[in-house]
Amino acid sequence: MSKRRRPAAARRQAELRFWGAAYQAPEEIRRIRPANDPAVVVRSLGPPPIGVDPAVCLGHLSAVYEEAVKAATALAAANGILATESEED
Repeated sequence: MSKRRRPAAARRQAELRFWGAAYQAPEEIRRIRPANDPAVVVRSLGPPPIGVDPAVCLGHLSAVYEEAVKAATALAAANGILATESEED
């Protein structure tokens, strides 16, 4: 026996109540500049309290942050919001 489904109009109303009003894009697009040193956040927190050797753990965490910056930079470039050198401060 199949479940009874909501009518499409009621489903759309429920989605609007949950998600809110339609998204309004900002008028000014902020350009994204990749971080020069992504691991500075990890280092600012001090030595990691996990692992036998905190230096090894710090190296792994730094690698994760560097990969996140690479992914964010690629996404920004693909969407045309990556800051060029002439736009940088």
